[in-house]
Amino acid sequence: MTRSMRRPGVIAVLTLVATIGLTGCGSSDEDPADSASSASQSTSAAGDPAAMGDLLAVAYEGQMGTPPTTATTPPEDVDLWVVSCGEQIPSCSTPTAAVQEAAQAVGWDVRLCDGQLNPNGWGDCVRQAISADADVVVPVGIDCASVQQPFQEAKDAGVTVVGGGGADCDEVGGQPLWASERIQLEGMGVRDVFELQGKLAADWLIGTTDGQAKVLHLVFTDPLWGPWLAEGFEQEMATCEGCEIVGTLEVANNDVMTGALPQKFSTALLQSPEVDSVFVPLGGWMPAGLAQAVVSSGRSADLDVISGLGNVANMELIRSDGGQDAIVGYPTQWGGWGSVDTAIRVLNGEEPVAQGDGFQVIDAESGLPPQGQDFEPVDFRAAYREAWGV
Repeated sequence: MTRSMRRPGVIAVLTLVATIGLTGCGSSDEDPADSASSASQSTSAAGDPAAMGDLLAVAYEGQMGTPPTTATTPPEDVDLWVVSCGEQIPSCSTPTAAVQEAAQAVGWDVRLCDGQLNPNGWGDCVRQAISADADVVVPVGIDCASVQQPFQEAKDAGVTVVGGGGADCDEVGGQPLWASERIQLEGMGVRDVFELQGKLAADWLIGTTDGQAKVLHLVFTDPLWGPWLAEGFEQEMATCEGCEIVGTLEVANNDVMTGALPQKFSTALLQSPEVDSVFVPLGGWMPAGLAQAVVSSGRSADLDVISGLGNVANMELIRSDGGQDAIVGYPTQWGGWGSVDTAIRVLNGEEPVAQGDGFQVIDAESGLPPQGQDFEPVDFRAAYREAWGV
């Protein structure tokens, strides 16, 4: 929808955002704890209509770091396998391609294995990498607990596993099996960053509806991080006295694989005529049928739709008023390069460092990149090449 028609206070909000400077948000000399405190103070007033502009500013600013500057030298003759959670979903295929790009930039041999949105496929890929004498495995969008035994086998075989957006097994009480997770933001663990995404999505919905959001909440049940994202969203929505989550739709990878998701979503919309807001956890679902379902519902002009984790396809849906209005913007390819940086440092016996790949909400009025371009707030490729000396 054209949201400026529904939000009279947008000019004031954009003035505030311009003052704080979107392109410089979350600089390296900002204390993440201070940012979290600021966000908490802003959102504590979520029931106050006068605070709605502040909430939008919090969402637009988000929390973003910078790529590491400490130099490290990539070792030679490394064989890296990248395991994609599922190449049919852009949220898996885009970071997977970025891992390949970064590994090739340092002269490593790299092989892709498509896990096809299936834990059996993920485990098979890890075992193939072990059999091929891989030095490094990067599982993209895959948690250790989903395929714990194959990761145990990888550790026993001396394979270095570095997280590509998922959590190690100690996040659920087990023993850590990976050499390292990818550290995104200083002082924040994997769970923290997923909860942050949910909070920012809630801030945008609360702000854009003037504290009156009636939400259909999609929850991704398969990955460990799905409930974390949902928890961050629900906790923030609970601070808004006039808001309500009126419907929850649980979604699994099988719904995507079978093509059932768009119909399930359309049915949920039909059953909840009071809904005026939608949160979709995975941006890749939008161009795969959900955006069209919003348009086909005849309610696109009355729905504020925001997703998490997406790519340029989501930006174009926002630009064209094509069934999506906002996204919790994440520089997906930056994360792929960050996983390779983590692998380099682990192989060198160095401490992994925060990669800086954070989040900020993007809509048609704030932060939307030029047409055809993905969200890349900094030239992270140049930064990594300088740190690596390549």
